Amino acid sequence: MAETPQLPNQGRAVWGVRWHGYQPGVDLTLPPLSSCLPRLRRTARRALRGVDGDVAEDVLLALDEAVGNAIRHGSRGGQPVLVTVEVDRGWVQMSVRDHGPTATLPRVPAGPPPTLADGGRGLWLIAQLVDELQVERWRRGVRLALRRRAASRVAGGTRGA
Repeated sequence: MAETPQLPNQGRAVWGVRWHGYQPGVDLTLPPLSSCLPRLRRTARRALRGVDGDVAEDVLLALDEAVGNAIRHGSRGGQPVLVTVEVDRGWVQMSVRDHGPTATLPRVPAGPPPTLADGGRGLWLIAQLVDELQVERWRRGVRLALRRRAASRVAGGTRGA
């Protein structure tokens, strides 16, 4: 039986907060455990201070989905998930990287998955919550780059892209 690689301090996350100019940012190294998601959200929320409330909620949901996907699908080798969040020049920018192994890059669906589908909603949902989404190869894994305008997209009572 293959041995599961162990991270130093397996099960513990490395949490780092940095300042870029006047805006806060976070760099996180998370073990591939869903139990880290609540603390991720709390830490990211602090980096989003000053961002419109609706935007911050959308960003936190997109980040949660992206990291959840990286844990479920991209960290089968037991390697950590790397997360960055920053607010700069009117944009919230996030990056989620896993180490794979991932044979093929996931594709962002053009439309919502069928109602009774077992999965397949994560990337579609993320794409609905952010202004820009890139999926690219990073080493043997995947990097998701997400960007969202820090100001609300709601104008005149309707939500636009």
